[in-house]
Amino acid sequence: MTARNQPGDLQLPPNQRQLLTAALSANAETVTRAWCAWRDATGLDALPDGQYPLLPVLYANLSRLNLAEGIDLRLKGIHRRTWYVRQLALDAAKLWVQRLEDGGVPVMLADAPALALTVYGDRLRPLDPLALIVAPEHASTAIRMLQAEGGDPLPPVAAWTGREPLWTTHQTFRVARIPQRLELHWHVAPFWSSAALDATAWGRAQSIALAGHPVPTLSAADQLVRSSVVAAGSGCGSLMALADMAVSLSSVGDTEPGGAGMDWEIVLQVAETGQVSRELLAALDCLESTLELAAPAEVLARLRARATALPRLPYAALAATPNRVHAARRLYAQYRRAVAARGIQPGWGLFLDYLQGRWGLRSRGEIISQAVERLFR
Repeated sequence: MTARNQPGDLQLPPNQRQLLTAALSANAETVTRAWCAWRDATGLDALPDGQYPLLPVLYANLSRLNLAEGIDLRLKGIHRRTWYVRQLALDAAKLWVQRLEDGGVPVMLADAPALALTVYGDRLRPLDPLALIVAPEHASTAIRMLQAEGGDPLPPVAAWTGREPLWTTHQTFRVARIPQRLELHWHVAPFWSSAALDATAWGRAQSIALAGHPVPTLSAADQLVRSSVVAAGSGCGSLMALADMAVSLSSVGDTEPGGAGMDWEIVLQVAETGQVSRELLAALDCLESTLELAAPAEVLARLRARATALPRLPYAALAATPNRVHAARRLYAQYRRAVAARGIQPGWGLFLDYLQGRWGLRSRGEIISQAVERLFR
């Protein structure tokens, strides 16, 4: 694969590559080598953020390849605890879905629960957070219903006034009685809050069984793009999102555009509409270099032709490391996508409003200190 060093490239540190390989590769020799390297360099005593959710998947892969004998018993305990919490979460998810549907609110699964029930099989992908999607016009009703079912809204909580808050695309709840979060989304693509994109994704939804109850879920193509945006980010969920993409691609095989399996034409269409072709390309390139899991050459070529530089920041170059400049550029790009999706002319004041809402601040006066804390420390 051709080396890339453009701003925004997704380059994983060695310990993340080792963990991904050990958790997802099907080759026993490759898994053994990656597992030993990760265990010796990282291990459970110094686990970085974002790696914990992959541990049940790692244990399942080691067991499947008969490599689990003699490993740290804590890893087995994490696997067993994940199984237990998963059963509670599935019961809770079924209850919430049924309550919402009984209340006239159509609901769709996405992210962790959708992937765990479709492509992961018995590999026990953690379900945290449980992601449910409703249409924007049902969001206020769904929020009230989830609160009535014991969901505790986590800050920041946007006030709902009958129209969609400009920067808010989901509300997170803490679930009573179990260590679980629930995310209620009212757009299928938080990175591009478009009614047209919502309508087409709902039309492509597929039905799966949630504890015996049929429920719609995002199509594989829509989910792949959604996961790629998280994977290309710098948050603690980026590594798990890469794993989600890898398992999704492995489950359908590498097919040409228009063929059976992953519908690459839809993938390309959603990425273009949502202006996230670069994020998708970065994530796919990372999977190819880490797991030798390649998308069709035509797809990669078309993404490279589309990918353009991220919008320039409307301020002078900042004295920060490349990763932090990348984070600042990505934040501004997300703002530009948000205003473009709503047909709003971008402006400085609107950007400050976006930062205040995105970071849950009480006033604009807190923006500078938060920016220093988040981007430059």
